[in-house]
Amino acid sequence: MEQKKVNRWLVLLAGFMFNFCLSGTSAFSIFVNPMMEHTGWDQGAITLSYTIYNIVLCVFGIFIGVISPRLNARVLMYAGSTLFVLGWIITGFATEVWMMQFGFGVVTGMGGGALYNFSVTNTSKWFPDKKGFVSGLLLGGAAIGPVFCAPVATAVLSEAGVNTAYIIMGAIYAVLMFAVGWLVHVPAPDYKPEGWNPVITEARSPVGRDYRWNEMMKTPTFYMLYFLFIFACTPSLMMLGTVASIGQDQAAMTAALASLAVSLLAISNFLGRLFFGSISDKIGRYNTLLIALCINLCAVLLLSQMNTPLPFMVVMCAVGACGGALLVMFPPITSDCFGVRNSVLNYSIMFSAYSIAALVGPQLAAYYKRTQGVYTMAFIWAGILMAIAIAILLTIMRMQKKSRRLGDKKGVEK
Repeated sequence: MEQKKVNRWLVLLAGFMFNFCLSGTSAFSIFVNPMMEHTGWDQGAITLSYTIYNIVLCVFGIFIGVISPRLNARVLMYAGSTLFVLGWIITGFATEVWMMQFGFGVVTGMGGGALYNFSVTNTSKWFPDKKGFVSGLLLGGAAIGPVFCAPVATAVLSEAGVNTAYIIMGAIYAVLMFAVGWLVHVPAPDYKPEGWNPVITEARSPVGRDYRWNEMMKTPTFYMLYFLFIFACTPSLMMLGTVASIGQDQAAMTAALASLAVSLLAISNFLGRLFFGSISDKIGRYNTLLIALCINLCAVLLLSQMNTPLPFMVVMCAVGACGGALLVMFPPITSDCFGVRNSVLNYSIMFSAYSIAALVGPQLAAYYKRTQGVYTMAFIWAGILMAIAIAILLTIMRMQKKSRRLGDKKGVEK
């Protein structure tokens, strides 16, 4: 069978590289001030490009999930890479702010939507025996990317200017993405690694079948997972979006320490994805997620009282690591609960919860900074949302346990 000739580790390398490159958009904030100085455009109009990017990535990702079964995987990867790179280049030639919003927001967003969910779910299908570890490694690429992309973008900006920097960064991403696109393959529906036999896990599909997206959205489990995703992601996204400001305002950090905090948060997020992804293969997805959520609840409540740099950064790293665990757990949990066959579209729909959390988290911090001048209540509300997420998770675990008990009882009766 042709699939046996495919080296799944090379497929994993391609998936990692795509996620690494897509995370380059997280360095967008570095371009904002130079763009304002060069063009005189309003900051809000410039940053709207990044908001549009995230919205288009989510919406287009769902569209790709619908049509991906009819597309050649490598054609999809190259088309998505072309759109992603083209958006950066269009931005480099922008003479009006709407051109930037179209280039970086719409075109780059379409490229990201074509690549992100498909690369994660398709690569995971090659590793049914290592779902947690592979999900952690893939999404770790998205976490660690800014640590490398930000200094490269800064160096290019200082040497070439803002417009040329967009074009050069686009060219760099083109080289990296096109170098690995040919490695992408789709496994056969019945693919199993040699020597591996699947076992029933705690997170199996309740009826052992593959759900279509509309069937998935009729189940209570979907909505419980969806709101769990929103509530649990909000604290970490609040930190990812505003950690430099919070560190300077609350923990008396210098600008240099605040910049270091941004890098440390990204690194801890990366390590958390690898660590929690690996242990989930041993103790189960839900148990791993429960541990991460409980640690995160304690951490955000502690952060509400932190006002010195070192303790703040230590606890901040715990939030980053646990936030990484959440993103690692949800792709395999979605496929475990609703089947593998339709996992690209199903996870694309589930991932839209992340976009909601990305809006709520930073706005929560901004609201209390604007109205009270401190972030204490923002952390407390983040803790409340985390507690609700834990309650939802415990309910799901209880439902799964009951479902398995009923299944075992029916098996005995037969």
